[in-house]
Amino acid sequence: MAEPREPTIPRVSIGLAVYNGERYLAQAIESILAQTYRDFELVIFDNASTDHTGAICREFAARDPRIRYTRNPLNVGGANNHNLTVQSARGEFFRWAAHDDVLAPTLLEKCVAALDENPDVALVFPKVIGIDENGAEQGITGVGEGTERLPSGRLRSLSSRRHKCEAIYGL
Repeated sequence: MAEPREPTIPRVSIGLAVYNGERYLAQAIESILAQTYRDFELVIFDNASTDHTGAICREFAARDPRIRYTRNPLNVGGANNHNLTVQSARGEFFRWAAHDDVLAPTLLEKCVAALDENPDVALVFPKVIGIDENGAEQGITGVGEGTERLPSGRLRSLSSRRHKCEAIYGL
């Protein structure tokens, strides 16, 4: 059982570090806000985008108090922008999101339930269905990976994935 938290501190923080993500950003944010699990904050750090990323983020932040939007006045580089994002997170659990990701509505609910039911588990992550710019499915990854009995096998499985950062997008 999780320890009691202050009422204003969300259980889950979702970090979204973005630069010039206007094409898919609104769809990504909408999929986050549509989560069936509601106890989360969305922390967005805009790395001095030159497109309409800022306007999109400000519009969503004005409508939903769970969104905290920060725009860097100068581009600080991708790694620094990600660091700023995660450092601003307040939740017990953290998950990355990307400006071009669409989350299934029950993603957070299932991930938090898995962590609550298995207190010895350190990371949960979903299968990933790749889609193209038109939304057509391109394949599924992550099914059964990282479930080997030995810790060394789990590490090997997760570190040899086709898309190396998929596991960090877990919770």
